Amino acid sequence: MLRKTTHAGSFYPRFGDQISAQIERWIADQPSAKPDEDYLGLIVPHAGYVYSGACAAKGYHYISQQHFDTLLVLHPSHQAIHFDWSLSPFDEYDTPLGRLEQDAELHELLKRNSPDANPEKRLHEQEHSMEIQLPLIKYFFPDTRVCPVMIGRPHPEVAMRLAEKIREAIAASGKKVGIIVSTDLSHYYDSDRAEKMDGLITRYIMSLDADALWQSVISKRCEACGIGGLLALIYYAGVYADAKAKVIEYTHSGKVSGDNQQVVGYLSALVYR
Repeated sequence: MLRKTTHAGSFYPRFGDQISAQIERWIADQPSAKPDEDYLGLIVPHAGYVYSGACAAKGYHYISQQHFDTLLVLHPSHQAIHFDWSLSPFDEYDTPLGRLEQDAELHELLKRNSPDANPEKRLHEQEHSMEIQLPLIKYFFPDTRVCPVMIGRPHPEVAMRLAEKIREAIAASGKKVGIIVSTDLSHYYDSDRAEKMDGLITRYIMSLDADALWQSVISKRCEACGIGGLLALIYYAGVYADAKAKVIEYTHSGKVSGDNQQVVGYLSALVYR
């Protein structure tokens, strides 16, 4: 079953050559990962390309010299949160740059004994936080398969279970699997406040402090619509004593639009060993 594009022509260009040209401009002279940075996960934004595309592209470019059999995309649901997580039901994904295949084996391993894993097709069809990543993945990793996981309830206990399930599934698959966390940060504050809030959440991400991250979000001191994916990645990395994180790019929509009264924050960051 093919997932057709829903947001091409709105969140990102409709035609592949337009996307490629944008990406090439964004990544000109940008650095890539050092040989000793053993990848664990990448955090990238999911707004319209005009606002966050450059930030996301720089993140993907940073890891583009590494090989992955599959990229597992952890993304939030913006339509409903009455489930823990849900695996995408599609076999293929259309993008303006060509199709991506689902990793059926990893999908099945994640589905076994998982609560709420049966998908609601409509939610997966409508969700932009996953689709926005697909053209970027196709550009930087054209032969890599994908396995999207949509997170509903973004609670720590859910993230812990998901992280353990991911760890088990990757080990059983024997594949090189990269984790992508799709999230934006603060929403619709003036730029001064947004930068302070985003600076706080970035600090907790950099220290891989899941408890502080969660407490700062529920106390409304900072925001991330993909908090469930962030927590899952931090819990996943928590078994490695040498795990660390670094910022690749931070920006917000006001830097593009010129409107600094209501901005959205964007972060690309690497979690590695």
